[in-house]
Amino acid sequence: MKCFKRIFSLILSCAVIFSVFFNPLSVLAKTTDNGSIVYVSDNASTFDPGGATYSRIIALKHSGNSNGTLLCTFDQLKNVVVPYGNTTVSKQVYPIYRSTDGGNTWNLIANVYDREYGLPKTSQPCLYELPQQVGNLPAGTILLAGNIFDDNPKTISRIVIYKSLDHGYSWSFLSQVDQGGPCTYDPSTTSNTTTVWEPYLYLNKYGDLVCYYSDERQKNTGALQTVSFKVSSDGVNWGAEGNVAAITNRKDRPGMITVTALPNGQYMATYEVVNRPSLSVNNAVVYCKFSNDGITWDAGSLGTRVALENGRGIGSSPYVKWVDAGGPNGMVIISAKWATDSADNLSGGQNFYANYNFGKGNWERLPFAVTYDPIDTEGGYFSGFSQSFDVSPDNTVIYQATNVENLNNRKKIGSRYYNLNDVVVGSIPSNGIIYEGEKANLSNVVIGNAVDASNGQEVRYINENNSSVEFNNVYASSSGIYRILIRYSNSQGIHATHKVRVNGVYINNAEYPETKNWDRYQWSEVYANLHAGFNIIKFEKNTGFAEIDCIKVEQQENAFVISNRNSGKYLECANANTTTNAKINQWVNTNHMCQKWIFINENGYYRIRNVNSGLYLDIENGSVDNGAKAVQSAYANSDSQLWKIVETNSGFFKIINKSSGKLLEVFNNLSTDGAQVGQWDNTGYPCQEWTLKREGLF
Repeated sequence: MKCFKRIFSLILSCAVIFSVFFNPLSVLAKTTDNGSIVYVSDNASTFDPGGATYSRIIALKHSGNSNGTLLCTFDQLKNVVVPYGNTTVSKQVYPIYRSTDGGNTWNLIANVYDREYGLPKTSQPCLYELPQQVGNLPAGTILLAGNIFDDNPKTISRIVIYKSLDHGYSWSFLSQVDQGGPCTYDPSTTSNTTTVWEPYLYLNKYGDLVCYYSDERQKNTGALQTVSFKVSSDGVNWGAEGNVAAITNRKDRPGMITVTALPNGQYMATYEVVNRPSLSVNNAVVYCKFSNDGITWDAGSLGTRVALENGRGIGSSPYVKWVDAGGPNGMVIISAKWATDSADNLSGGQNFYANYNFGKGNWERLPFAVTYDPIDTEGGYFSGFSQSFDVSPDNTVIYQATNVENLNNRKKIGSRYYNLNDVVVGSIPSNGIIYEGEKANLSNVVIGNAVDASNGQEVRYINENNSSVEFNNVYASSSGIYRILIRYSNSQGIHATHKVRVNGVYINNAEYPETKNWDRYQWSEVYANLHAGFNIIKFEKNTGFAEIDCIKVEQQENAFVISNRNSGKYLECANANTTTNAKINQWVNTNHMCQKWIFINENGYYRIRNVNSGLYLDIENGSVDNGAKAVQSAYANSDSQLWKIVETNSGFFKIINKSSGKLLEVFNNLSTDGAQVGQWDNTGYPCQEWTLKREGLF
């Protein structure tokens, strides 16, 4: 285990908070090796079994030359000696770590703590960069919201906000949002607690700052806890409290709210619902709901459970963000501590949940950059609790910050030993095509089900000299060097390798450091020269043993199947034809390349290219008439090849031709294989609605 050697230089500025500088230990925030360590819990002074939880990360995007800088904070569960007036005191702080090289190295640059109220405890931080001016706060101001409280005895909880005008180096108190009773957790139906918890900052439609938080003070209405908000036009003065979700059944207890804006003008909130699925089986199932302005919500509704098509869900401490990558609608991504099965029993948890239709309709798995012990059965304690993620300014990289159990850092607290958590940041490309191991050409291996595997399956027992996994349809948009990420597990106890061949030529070995167990995934990487079109990437048994879940080829383009709402069948080029003017129809899923499409943005419209043929979705002869057939054709500077994606509801959308203004549909509302696709005026029929699917595509 690497040790941190910190050399502190305490500087008390004119602000009420001081900054800390030290000589950093160089670590890598990367995709491989399960990310890079930002903080190792202090075994000597940590007072809580978690060590460190509630990781928060932001990538600056509105700060001029500092754009791309990463800031990270977390619940640091120990006391720190800090200046306080003319003396020093020992109390908790919000540590601020900074990286200016994409997460390769981290420096502790500040400790933020309470000097206004004399409260010793800090918890539940939220970092937020203002995208525009609010009151006297300019764009690029960094805000830190948190819950500060007392201890022994516990009497009060306060939601407060600090500000930084120099990208996180120095901080000053900005305002108090609200205050509640003792910081005591009691989710029982007879609870009488009055705490305020878990702030989250965001701007609403009108440019006002909103602080969302949990509130236990509305029990007189039958609500054990609400997720609520207050609004401020300047960050200093706060208005009356409103509710996002207030369920008055004396049972459901929503909390830990996060919010994101969507490009369709809506706002999406996610929160856990404690006491779900039941009072006796409390797995804090994640729900979501929508608002047109960020402050007008159907507070009496529990919302919609976030789930895959097979019913699997997620639970505990969700974090949501819309990302301008991944598809024509971008993607909504949610992280949470654990996953659940269709009955909301605990069941793994190593994936983001992603949605490509503005947060509505079907959800899919998207593998984490960093994995941990989600249900605390492998030696962890609160591992992955209230993690977060952000994207780089160009939306190409997802940075995940979470707390990961450190099995080499055990401490006895009370009568038990615990493995304290490290704070870890890892990254994963936001774009690229995932190829499933179970769909590859396989030799002398076994396919196994795995709840956390991409698409639910992985390749096992790549153990013999003739064992191999060959991906023979790896698509590259142009010739060049590509990063190939391999999601694997290796719990044999030794380093393992596979030989990698690209288009028949050996290029390198894939390296597989040991993982915690056979159910825990990490990423390995190789770089390969791919030619435009389809390539073959083969992994052969070499040394040791490792299992392969999937590979991800990093590139800007993302492929989808386009499913019709009425029939459930896929848009395809008939008979896998690769010639121009071949007709477009629908067919049941065949897993053929002719059913896979790439969306290419062109000034708000999209060219939709067939992966198999390389040709574009078009209308025959550029017709503007009802009933004109859809075909594929070579690239042309024609509006008939441009399509607008317009949301309808429940995760579906219309595909509208720019030239004709008509909608792509399956003729006559047919649900049969081979039914012709073309264009027609808007009829309101579901044959004119479509949705995107991506997981398990290749």
